[in-house]
Amino acid sequence: MWSSSKLRIFRAILCGVLFCHVLGVNADVAQAEGNAETLSLTLVLMPSSGKQRQAYKQLIERFALRYPQVDVDTVVYENEYYKANIEDILSSNHGEGDLFFWFGGERLRRLAKHQLLLDMSTWWQQGQWDRQFSVPLKQAAQFEQAYYALPINYYQWGFYYRESTMRYYPNTFDSWPNMLNTCKQLAAKGQHLVTIGTKESWPVAAWFDYLNLRINGLAFHHALLAGEIPFSDARIKQVFNYWQQAIDAQCFVPDSQQWGWKQALPALYRGKAASTLMGNFFIATVPDRVKNDLKFAAFPPLISTNKRYEEAPIDVIVAHQHAKNNPAAYWFLDFLVSDGALVELNQQLGKINPLQGHTMSEDRFIAEGEALLADAHGITQFFDRDSPKAFALPAMDIMVEFLDQQISMSQALQRLETLRVKVFEPSQR
Repeated sequence: MWSSSKLRIFRAILCGVLFCHVLGVNADVAQAEGNAETLSLTLVLMPSSGKQRQAYKQLIERFALRYPQVDVDTVVYENEYYKANIEDILSSNHGEGDLFFWFGGERLRRLAKHQLLLDMSTWWQQGQWDRQFSVPLKQAAQFEQAYYALPINYYQWGFYYRESTMRYYPNTFDSWPNMLNTCKQLAAKGQHLVTIGTKESWPVAAWFDYLNLRINGLAFHHALLAGEIPFSDARIKQVFNYWQQAIDAQCFVPDSQQWGWKQALPALYRGKAASTLMGNFFIATVPDRVKNDLKFAAFPPLISTNKRYEEAPIDVIVAHQHAKNNPAAYWFLDFLVSDGALVELNQQLGKINPLQGHTMSEDRFIAEGEALLADAHGITQFFDRDSPKAFALPAMDIMVEFLDQQISMSQALQRLETLRVKVFEPSQR
């Protein structure tokens, strides 16, 4: 964890090159009260690209037009550091952050359970925000029926593939046998269907999630990630059997542990791989020449009679407890909900606007995601958002070893079951 002095220096540097010290406060209040007191608001963010930084910059500039007496500051963290250290960042926060970018589901509930977040229920009631969001989105922002977050977007996962390559392999993603057949054909030419980087282990979890959802369904998936089902269950072995088929068909670019998720993408750009299984947020990192050649496809069905469930992680804004006494924090969140700001923000972020009643996005990938999720029978938050950190992180490391064939299927299942017992069973006794 950085010291306060280092954090201030880092923030000052970022402010110089990004968008800090934008002024604002409620214009109506300013008119009514004349010389209103200047307020400060600090946003803590983890943008993954220059495009996302620019999107937040424009959002804050728009907020400044409406609230010209709020001094907005920003702190920007690198993604993986932020996700790994969020508890320390919140607990050691001495007025250096009011509103924080975070994730819905289990990751939110863990922070709320440890009393690191502000209960926003009063703000939800004051702003009548509950009218603006669907039930799944509201549930993702709650812990024990209280609101601890405001949803700001969500996004689909699926295959993003190079049309110039895949036109020679039509219907690849229509079925599992078709996909395996394409993997084999590409491998014979020294190519691969999928690039994946597992230096950060979470990309591999998407494969487990989708295979389990397509085979065993949503209720089973949630029960499994809550520790209620042993990994010795035959239904989990079936998931790994399918996964082994993809490995044996050489679907994946080898040596995935060498690369982070961003470092794995050049294989897609240079034609070494034809696709990646990823969330739509990654589009913001893709060069236009490649983006224009990309198309989207859902993960293929495995059992034709099963309902279709999709990955749709929900991003949220949470508040530090001291933000309760900062009216600018409420103003900013209400601005997101009531001023249409989320529509413009998510158009630039490549994510889906969570507000009900909006028109479909003009961005083709976002529009496809909206259509995909509208037809799904249910959604999940993603493996490491639906299960506790103590289980999710080591479990994903085990999956990486399985994907790279450092361990066998039976070894992976045995280690996952040992981990499940260690993490969940003490709390269930």
